[in-house]
Amino acid sequence: MKFSVCAVDRPLPVQTPFPLRGNSYEECAIVAEQLGFDGIELQIQDPSFYNAKELRKMLDDHGLHCSAVTTGLAYLYEGMSMVHPDEKMRQATVERLCRQLDLAKELDSQILIGYLRGRKAEGQSDEAFEDILTDSVSRVLEYAENIQAPMVMEQINRNDGDVFCSTEKTMSFLEKFNSDWLLYNGDTYHMILEDPDVPAAIRRSLSKLVLFHVSDIERRLPDDRHFDFYEAAKTLKEAGYDHWVSIEARPCPTSFQCSREGLAYLRKVFR
Repeated sequence: MKFSVCAVDRPLPVQTPFPLRGNSYEECAIVAEQLGFDGIELQIQDPSFYNAKELRKMLDDHGLHCSAVTTGLAYLYEGMSMVHPDEKMRQATVERLCRQLDLAKELDSQILIGYLRGRKAEGQSDEAFEDILTDSVSRVLEYAENIQAPMVMEQINRNDGDVFCSTEKTMSFLEKFNSDWLLYNGDTYHMILEDPDVPAAIRRSLSKLVLFHVSDIERRLPDDRHFDFYEAAKTLKEAGYDHWVSIEARPCPTSFQCSREGLAYLRKVFR
């Protein structure tokens, strides 16, 4: 398995689960290289603010890969959503995701869609939500297939998302598109809340699983008091999983300490 850390290059509230923080991604990369990570996950709100070739060279210089280009900041700070009631905003979201795919392609990576898929409108049925999301996913997926850059979707627990909260529901949604370029991100934080049998959920996702987030309840670092991470790791190892495993946790007590302890935990449990 390859070990990564969620990184961000701007100040954000401590509640946001990105352990590695800096004023630039180069600052993050220096620390990630020092600690021994294989890669970093980039939180990219608007890719037009980045030079993809320079970003790729910087990561190469530090011996790192980009595990994913994550898209959720556009939802949190611009209100973008794949199911927005305004068609113009939905189209703007699709176009933003296509530009994020361009960046991911340059970085030999993938985009990750979590919160950006959006929430149900008041009174909206599950079927209507799925219909709109299906349309938006189809438009982004067409572009992803054309440039051959993967798009990865994450299950989101019922407190933070709608309809596709469990591994089973999310996988069933992804499978209906019948595309090798639409993949799955498992996340223990969501699995703990939604999947009664997490090892079974991991096995259910293996055909599309390329990114696995490790995070305890309340987005803390694992402490082995609330969830059996060893059993989850055993399931991945028995399946021969060799893709990304990323630490996603609040930067407590400090960004450096959280990142360092997170990698030590991954090495202890998942290697």
